[in-house]
Amino acid sequence: MVPEKFIRKVMDVVGTDDVIHSSRVTEVYSTDASPFYGRTAAVIRPENENEVSEILKLANEFSVSVVPRGGGSGTSGGAVPKDAVVIDMKKMDRIEVFPDDMIVFVEAGAILHDIKNALSRYGLFLPPEPGSLKIATAGGFVANNGSGKRGLKYGGIRNFVVGMNVVLPDGKAVRMPSRTHRSPGIAHQIFTGSEGTLGVITGIYFRVIPLPEEKRTYLIHLKKRDNLNRILREVLKATPDAVEYMDSRTSSAIGFEPFDLLAVEILGKDRCAEKIMERLGGHVLEGRDEEDFWESRETLGAEIAKKGTRVYAGEDFAVPFSRLNEFIGQIYRIERETDSEIFIYGHLDTCNLHPAIVSKSFENAMETARRISRMALDMGATIGEHGLALRWEFARGLEIFRRVKYCLDRRNILNPGKFGI
Repeated sequence: MVPEKFIRKVMDVVGTDDVIHSSRVTEVYSTDASPFYGRTAAVIRPENENEVSEILKLANEFSVSVVPRGGGSGTSGGAVPKDAVVIDMKKMDRIEVFPDDMIVFVEAGAILHDIKNALSRYGLFLPPEPGSLKIATAGGFVANNGSGKRGLKYGGIRNFVVGMNVVLPDGKAVRMPSRTHRSPGIAHQIFTGSEGTLGVITGIYFRVIPLPEEKRTYLIHLKKRDNLNRILREVLKATPDAVEYMDSRTSSAIGFEPFDLLAVEILGKDRCAEKIMERLGGHVLEGRDEEDFWESRETLGAEIAKKGTRVYAGEDFAVPFSRLNEFIGQIYRIERETDSEIFIYGHLDTCNLHPAIVSKSFENAMETARRISRMALDMGATIGEHGLALRWEFARGLEIFRRVKYCLDRRNILNPGKFGI
């Protein structure tokens, strides 16, 4: 239990309206989009960096564990508390664009879709874009080192972080501002992908780039999955901006013919890429059809959830390119053996697949997820972009991380239980 004196002191910092405790509302914060559950002792909603700092100082004084939380869209349990206080960062949502420098500063609670809209007014954009664009926050996206589409050409969000404001576990606020597209040192990068275990990210400086004047999306229908690797290799020769994959069941779920398909996004005028797409039989989507397709892709997870019991577990894997077809085949084998239904989609420019499990029961879905995870480990796959958190069996170099954790958070105040710590 959290000491009552801690609650009173936190209320002095943020106000009584921004502390939730002794209420069933806290149960909402005891899980995220993953199937994992914990226990929330209280919820605190700070409005600025100074309040975050004071909260962490008090947490140290009273030995209270703290979990930072963004939009709650994570699927690996990164925001699931273990008898901890949750810091809800969504009130910190300021966005400031520096168009001449092509830099945007955002507070951790800013929604990615709002950032996209703010940048578009200046003819700028941030290439990494997850499917959860409309609900995910900048802080959560960076804390998980997310990517979404466009990973091959531009890299994940780590490649666009040039500065950061962080509150360390002891409450010390550290600012690493940047208005340049290159940033020396590794200090701010330590927190990218740390999943709220090393510090609370309060603000991020992103480098951004101009919006291309042209954009085209090509759909390539795959009549035989055996051809997937060959066709993908040809597509990647065009250095596309994004390559999204949907199996026949997934494409049918959003209103397309039931074929496996590749959606290839080309930004800007590229005649070489156009020739490759034409040679592969790519069909161009234009105008409203193109907009509708990408909107459907953004809401794909919600559409699949309508089919039955959808469990976000065992559904994010970076797979060796050489084993792509085999990996998909093994998923369908597990599907048959577990009597579940699996929708496979993902970002094939980085061979990052999302097998979405729909099952008749939660227990069956979890068993299916466990089997897929074991198969993925045997094939040399790892987590792609949704974070490790409570799926830390996929982690590599844990000993190094534990040493960094000990240096910054010796008392294990921040997000305990993640990465097996």
